[in-house]
Amino acid sequence: MVDKQYVLTPDKKGALTSGLFHGSALVLSGILSFGYIVHHQTSSLWFYLFFGAFWLVLFSGFTSIVNQCLLLTPRSLKSIRTTGSSIILEWKNGDADELVRKIQCHGSRTILGIWGQTVDKRRVQTTLRRNSLPPEKVQELLSDIDRIQALEKRTA
Repeated sequence: MVDKQYVLTPDKKGALTSGLFHGSALVLSGILSFGYIVHHQTSSLWFYLFFGAFWLVLFSGFTSIVNQCLLLTPRSLKSIRTTGSSIILEWKNGDADELVRKIQCHGSRTILGIWGQTVDKRRVQTTLRRNSLPPEKVQELLSDIDRIQALEKRTA
């Protein structure tokens, strides 16, 4: 089998969409928790609920935008390589993880999740935006993953 490499590019449209979604949720939870503090209702369960939601949305939005869409952190995915019977995930910090067993893939309209186990049985997973690759490359990657999964089922 020939090795194929899929180099990811930043998804700026996805970053804008995620920013709008997470930003509106951040503003709403911030306003609601601030409202409970102003009215001195800090013992209220609602304050803690909205204040916790504020931080949850802040961190999940940061991860979604900076790590998955814009690919700016050292632990962002740089490229995916498919070999005869494995998938190699290459990270921006220079590390690489080779998935050799229990390879799974699940996708939706905008994201694609890939996970599996390395040789030392460590579970590795990643999420990538479909707009980080051209549509024909996404289909090619999915068919390569299906081929590797079928090969793994035959050998098991």
